[in-house]
Order: sequence, then structure tokens, then C-alpha cells
Amino acid sequence: MKNIIKILIQIAIIYIIYSAGNLISRLISNVIVIPGSIMGMVILLVLLSTNVLKLSVIEETSSFMLKYMSFFFVPIAVGIMDSYKLIRDSIFQIMIILFVSCIFVMYVSCKVTDILISYKEKNHD
Repeated sequence: MKNIIKILIQIAIIYIIYSAGNLISRLISNVIVIPGSIMGMVILLVLLSTNVLKLSVIEETSSFMLKYMSFFFVPIAVGIMDSYKLIRDSIFQIMIILFVSCIFVMYVSCKVTDILISYKEKNHD
């Protein structure tokens, strides 16, 4: 019973952060459009980076969500398959965009990782 309450609290914390991101997104939508889920992730990053929120507080539930993340993409994939008729005329362009953006994300991720490793090594010496 204690473990169930702990998991429910972790889910509530993650949901509150997600809801705060949606609220901020709606408030700034006249200035800039940023999805609420992205704002929620930024809020979570800031809270974890500043140690306002300890990782141990949400670790169990977030590990579960990461472990089964591919399951959460099944409805999206089915939706794309269902609306194939809408995108079939531009499927080649979509594939090129996906390929180029995937390469770009991998490149940027590698560079950021290199910078962070260099920074960590510099601070340890």
C-alpha cells in the first residue's frame, strides 16, 4: 500500500509539472507558441538542475515511463497509418525531412555531449 501511494505521488508531481507547462504555454501563446509538454519538460529540467526537486522523488515512475515509452507511440503510429491518404502525395518530402532532421539531432546531441564531457573533465582537474 505504501508503494502504491509513493507511485501515485510521483505521478501527481509529474502531472502538476505538465499542467504548469500547459498553463504557461497558454499564457505566452500570443507572444510565442511552445507546446505545453515542452514547457513542462523545461520546468522539470530547471527543478532538477536547481535541486528544488530531487531525482529520487520521481525516479521510480519516470524510469517506468522511459522503459515503456515506445508503447506510448503506438496510437501515433496508428493515427499516421489511418491518415495515410492525406500524406501520400508528399511522403517523399516527409521522409527527406525526417532523415535530415534525424541527422541534425544526432549531430547536435554529439556536440553537446562533447562539450559537457570537456566541461566535466576540466572541472575535475
